[in-house]
Amino acid sequence: MSSGIFIIGGPTASGKSAYALDLAKRVDGEIINGDSMQLYRHLHILTARPTEMHGIPHHLYGILEGNQISSLGWWYAAACKVIQDVQSRGKTPIVVGGTGLYLRALTRGLSPVPEIPESIRQEARHLAQTLSEEDFFDLVTREDPKVKEVLHPNDTQRLTRALEVVRATHTSIQDCQGQPKKILDLEYQYFVLLPPRDVLYQRINDRFIWMVENGALKEVEDLLSKNIDPDSPILKAVGVPELADYLKGHLPLDQAIALGQQSTRRYAKRQTTWFTRQVPEAKVTH
Repeated sequence: MSSGIFIIGGPTASGKSAYALDLAKRVDGEIINGDSMQLYRHLHILTARPTEMHGIPHHLYGILEGNQISSLGWWYAAACKVIQDVQSRGKTPIVVGGTGLYLRALTRGLSPVPEIPESIRQEARHLAQTLSEEDFFDLVTREDPKVKEVLHPNDTQRLTRALEVVRATHTSIQDCQGQPKKILDLEYQYFVLLPPRDVLYQRINDRFIWMVENGALKEVEDLLSKNIDPDSPILKAVGVPELADYLKGHLPLDQAIALGQQSTRRYAKRQTTWFTRQVPEAKVTH
């Protein structure tokens, strides 16, 4: 049985889902989600979860509730289990997503993480809860500059972990994790989609307006009505804070849309930087 898989990465709105679907038709493949926000059942529209599946099986989409938190280790184990299942049926696994750390786990494995004293853990969590996202991101990246291009400012969970590690070990979480261990030793072909910036940004702007006109506001309204922990990652998904501010009467709709578009463009820029620097072996498609 072949251990080969395809990996497709790139920034949001780069066309990954369509690319994966076309590839799956050609190689008798099945698609596996590698995007942290598309794991959630909520926000089907706002997270751009695939809707056109054309009979191709899709795995690990919409499987978590709002209060559940997906760790990198959890996703890696779940993805490897699905990969083995897909291969056991003679199909080709195609992992697609914009969460670079997830995709890197498949190619490099995961490193053991150090034990953190409870006092440091509590302090880091307190800072994460009391500081604004921007201030907390600035604090963490001052103490651990190496995560600045790796983690998103609204990824409170991983930023908190990075702060815990640097304060406990005086070493970046990027450096202190020891020899990576793999669940599966996979052969892979890695493709990164990087459209020209002006094209990508126009897609982002147009898509955000389409999302708002086709149900994204109702998705956010329904999400806010649920008893979800304020620190849950799903409440910090790109576009949620801006649309939530509109629904709460804090912003006019046109300003919320403009800010949501801006937030998405910034996120895409960070993703582009990550994939450009972290995946030198990938074949880049424009």
